[in-house]
Amino acid sequence: MNVLLIDDEETVRENLKTLIKGFLPGVEKVDEAEGVIEGLKRIKSNKPDLLFLDIEMKDGTGFDLLDLCGEIDFKIVFVTGHDGYAIKAFKFNAIDYLLKPIDPEELTQAYDKAKSLMDLEAQQVGLTQLDKIKAKKPLDNIVLRDAESIYLVALKSIVRCQAQGNYTVFYLDDGRKLTITKSLKEYEDLLPERTFFRPHQSHLINLLHFDHFEKKDGGIIFMKNGSQVPVSVRKKENLFKILDRK
Repeated sequence: MNVLLIDDEETVRENLKTLIKGFLPGVEKVDEAEGVIEGLKRIKSNKPDLLFLDIEMKDGTGFDLLDLCGEIDFKIVFVTGHDGYAIKAFKFNAIDYLLKPIDPEELTQAYDKAKSLMDLEAQQVGLTQLDKIKAKKPLDNIVLRDAESIYLVALKSIVRCQAQGNYTVFYLDDGRKLTITKSLKEYEDLLPERTFFRPHQSHLINLLHFDHFEKKDGGIIFMKNGSQVPVSVRKKENLFKILDRK
């Protein structure tokens, strides 16, 4: 794994390199940069797998750097002396958020999270590539991650999904709820149309868990687990057509 450290304090970078050498034997290469501008150049030239990124630096913030990157194809662990940025950090799908001085155990845990996610994505193919191949190869599982964990979820276990702002809540058949930092629209595009149907702007259902439809209150879908999902007027006809084909 190739790692890039971006921090405007040389002592912090040196300490982090020492910890990486001592506790993360799977790291093959460690590069470094002292700020936003240099960091952006290093990202483009060295294409790191994992970024340890400071937030407040002399020429801007870590968030500024990520905005300049455009597409982010590496994993991010924020390393900072401030605990007030955690929520914003996880909006960038950060793997972890470490406070200085860095605890070796927390560093190891963050690295293990990043490595696990990379391994899963290598097996399941990245989300951006799944769209291209789902017509050729049926999708059986999906990788989901929240602020703390990474999940490999079987599609058949998903009962329904519900929009919550820019987040999506997955309701699984074992009763779990997973809140994921991606929009419902992204999952509507990703999940196979033969199984998943969006009856309402805030809801996406798995037809394998569909129980029945009632006309009351404008139209309500009842799922096998007892949950209820509204149906918008313009989606009723599509729902009926799909049910007629089943």
